[in-house]
Amino acid sequence: MTHPRPFTQDWADALRAAINGDAVYRAKATSWIWPVALVLEAAPEFGYSRDIAVEFDLDRGACTAVRVVEPSAATAPFVLRAPYAVWKRIVRGLTDPLMAVALRQVTLRGSLGTLMLHAGAAKALVACARGVPTHFPDEAD
Repeated sequence: MTHPRPFTQDWADALRAAINGDAVYRAKATSWIWPVALVLEAAPEFGYSRDIAVEFDLDRGACTAVRVVEPSAATAPFVLRAPYAVWKRIVRGLTDPLMAVALRQVTLRGSLGTLMLHAGAAKALVACARGVPTHFPDEAD
């Protein structure tokens, strides 16, 4: 079976299922009520000809909807943007997402203070992404 490529609807749907099935995320995110968009910057060498966003409707430990959108169409109050290599390191567990924000490897539109107050939820969300079988186009099948 071929695993979905990151930042596709199939990948986003698998991540939504992982989020909704994860008791740790549910417990850590009981007070997180804001949508989040993750933006992958264009990486034509990996098949991403333009920037693309995945927007998650997150509400108290659940993901109620997810969609792939143009970044300009994302309405989430929290938007995290990074290049392919950074997202890959985050999803593979090689880079802490909050450290990546602090080091400006990931740019944040939204309240850094609110994000830091909910650091446990942010890390649990990334842990859910790590659990989704993902095919990165620069890796062999």
